[in-house]
Amino acid sequence: MTIVSSRGLLCMMAALALFGVGLCVADPVLAEGKDVATAPVAGAIPRISREQAAENALKVLPGKVTDATQERKRGKMVWVIEIVADKDGSENDVLVDMTSGAVLAVER
Repeated sequence: MTIVSSRGLLCMMAALALFGVGLCVADPVLAEGKDVATAPVAGAIPRISREQAAENALKVLPGKVTDATQERKRGKMVWVIEIVADKDGSENDVLVDMTSGAVLAVER
C-alpha cells in the first residue's frame, strides 16, 4: 500500500480542481449546467442559426416548421428542420448543412 503525503494529496486535489474548471470553460454545456443528454451535439458550432436553417428549408419545401434539431446525418452536422408541407400536409425532415446553410436532402 502506498502512502501519499499531505503535500502530494494537496497537489492531486489542486490538479483535479483545475481539470474540472478547465472542463467547464472548454464545454459551455457543462459551464451552464445544462443536461448533456438534451444539449446540442458536442463539437457542433453552427455557423447558421436555427432561423436561417428554417428559412432555407422553407424555400425548398413551403409549409409550417414544427421542430428544429441538430444531428449528425450522412457524416455531417446538420439542422433537421421538420416541416408540415403546405401542398399535401405530409411531415418531412429537411436536412440543412450547419456550416454552409445548403439544403442537403428532404426525407419524407
